[in-house]
Formats: sequence, C-alpha cells, structure tokens
Amino acid sequence: MNAGADLTEQVRVRALGRQHHYFSYLIEVSAYPVPLPQREAYLELFGRLSQSLTAAHDAPPEVTLLLAQLHHENANVNLSKHGRAWVPDLGVAVWPHKPPPEVWTQEEFEGFVPGVIPRPPVSMVFRLNGAAPDRANVLPVMAGRGTLTHFWLRGSAKEFYQATGEYFRSVITDEVHLAFPFYFPLLDGGTVEAMPVDLVDRLLAPVKCYVRESVEDQGLVIVSSDDLEPMFRGMGWTMDSPNPLIR
Repeated sequence: MNAGADLTEQVRVRALGRQHHYFSYLIEVSAYPVPLPQREAYLELFGRLSQSLTAAHDAPPEVTLLLAQLHHENANVNLSKHGRAWVPDLGVAVWPHKPPPEVWTQEEFEGFVPGVIPRPPVSMVFRLNGAAPDRANVLPVMAGRGTLTHFWLRGSAKEFYQATGEYFRSVITDEVHLAFPFYFPLLDGGTVEAMPVDLVDRLLAPVKCYVRESVEDQGLVIVSSDDLEPMFRGMGWTMDSPNPLIR
C-alpha cells in the first residue's frame, strides 16, 4: 500500500479457500509493524473493513491485543493511557492446531543462541472489556503493529470464553498456564484447515467473523462463516483466486 493512493484501487483480497465451515481470506501488508508511510492507508483499510462487518452483523466487535507485539512504537504506553476506558483483562492466546503452551525445557534454556529469539513459553493477550463506544478508538490507536484482533460472535462473549476455557484447560498440562481467567484461540491463514472438524465446531461455532493482524501471514487474516466475496467486491476491492498456503 502506498500513502496517498486510492485505497479501492490497491486493496487485493486473496481467497484462501473454504476451510471446513469457514471461508478464509488474506489482505497482505508489507510488514508488521506497518511502515509509517503506509499506516494511514492501512488504518483506513482496516477501519472500513471493521465498519462493514459491524454493519453486516449488527453488533460491535470483540477486541483483543497480543502482548508480544505491544513493544512496537510504545503501544504499551497507549494501552496504559486508555486502560480506564478499555478495561483490559490478561489471558492466554493459544493455537488450536499446535501443541499446548509449555514452559521452557532445560534443553531449551541451555541451548539459547545469542541474537536468536526463543519461542515464547506462552502468548499473553489482553481482552478489552470496555463499553463499545470506548473500544471504538482502539483501532486507530493500536492497529498496524500486528497485535489487534476484531471478532464478531453469535451469543455472548461470556459463553464464547467459557467454551474456549473449558477446552484449553483440558489440554494444557503446565500448571502455570492454568491460572488465567480466559483463553483466546489464535488463528492464522491455515489454522482452521489444520483443525479437526469437531474441534472447529467446539471452538468456533459462535464465531461469525474473525479478523486478526497476523504476523505469521504478514497481513490481515479474515475467517468468516459467510462468503465475504460479494461484500469485498461491493467495496471495490479486488479478489484473487485461492492459492495453496506454503508453510
């Protein structure tokens, strides 16, 4: 994306194909954090996408922020500044298609290589519990760093987190990771396809649409129970045919 360009002419949505009951898409970016010259166009893109999905689902999104990305550009300072309005709770973000989080082994401690970032023993996530009007400014303040997820639900967030908590507590074995109030499923462009269908039904049945800044895919990953191609085309965005994900 180039600053100042017509947004509708440059947005390309790559269809990742049907994954079980869901349609998955990717809008690629040059990098996370999004370079500052491209940030304005990116915020407009993400904002327009979120507004369109909010209108389609007649509800504001739930919002989470990944802790691992909050060191970029003083995002943690912004979180502190808005904490009273956003009301963040700290929980654990878990990949449903990967082994559960574990503390570092002795071998990993001994094998640390200077300059090489070790795997995080656990991914922490903030769930923002403030009123919807107070959460409305999260996107312009925090987006572009690879930390933000918006998602829309059937039913209540309480029911969603109760279901995810019951499942992840049943598979996580490290006691240190069992003391958190909620568990959030991390999705990238290949997660749903890699999950057993019964687990998709158990964890994602309440999810209408999920939009995440995916550092793993270098772009906005969109997972939807509805085919969003008509909406994207109506917004003037270009659709690319499905391509196999290379991982």
